[in-house]
Amino acid sequence: MNRVKFLVSLLTFLAFFVSSSFGKVAFIGDDGSFMGGGPNEEAYEWAKNQLGVTLVDPDDIPELNLTQFPVLWWQEGDRDPGMIGEAVKESILDYLEKGGTLLLSAVAEKFANELGIEQGPFRIHGPTNDGSFGGTAVREDTKDHPVWEGFDRTPGTQIITSSDGSSKTSDYFDSLFMDAKTLGDGWRTKADGQTILYGDRVGAFLEWEVGDGRVVGMGWMVANWEEENEDRDKLEKLTKNIINYLIEASAFLAVSTEDKLSVTWGAIKEK
Repeated sequence: MNRVKFLVSLLTFLAFFVSSSFGKVAFIGDDGSFMGGGPNEEAYEWAKNQLGVTLVDPDDIPELNLTQFPVLWWQEGDRDPGMIGEAVKESILDYLEKGGTLLLSAVAEKFANELGIEQGPFRIHGPTNDGSFGGTAVREDTKDHPVWEGFDRTPGTQIITSSDGSSKTSDYFDSLFMDAKTLGDGWRTKADGQTILYGDRVGAFLEWEVGDGRVVGMGWMVANWEEENEDRDKLEKLTKNIINYLIEASAFLAVSTEDKLSVTWGAIKEK
């Protein structure tokens, strides 16, 4: 085998090795998470097709080497899943302390409190299909954040992520979060046409630093994965930006050049 063929074969093997064994986003869910075409299943199907995620049962988390995943994504929009088990909590916190990253969406945003990274109390509510639409808005202090890639970054720009209320969800209304940074403000237009600007009061698009790791929370109307949501395209774009941001920030990438570029990360950004 000449040198060129050898290098091509080596690069092909490395690409396959990384994409099949490392660098996958873990989508956390079990049989109880998928309730006949609900928002969790909608989110998972999108993530499977767009990100090539690996489905991870939460009960299996203590037995797994979580560092094989640059990002964990926990989505709960069908139900209140209850409390996180102590062993699961310890495993996730250890992963975050070492540089892992986590996306918590819909009801799962409450887990920031249960993990102990947010002292403020959460609320759980929904689903609501009341004809209102809304989402998140760009802030002056976060306009340069990577989560707004491809959006109009002008402060105050409103991004519609839900065309009709919300799924089952959680947040930290009314300004009850204490440890998080607000990434995007909340806003809603009611069925009667009245627009309410909540600023950072809802606590629905937040970020936390945990040791060397990072956590992003999307609650309220920001993470409505219901099939009926006519503005899913904006939610999908925002979610992909968040995943890309968390992958780049993660300490756990199998093959890297120039610090944190990976084969898998590049593949996700291109989709």
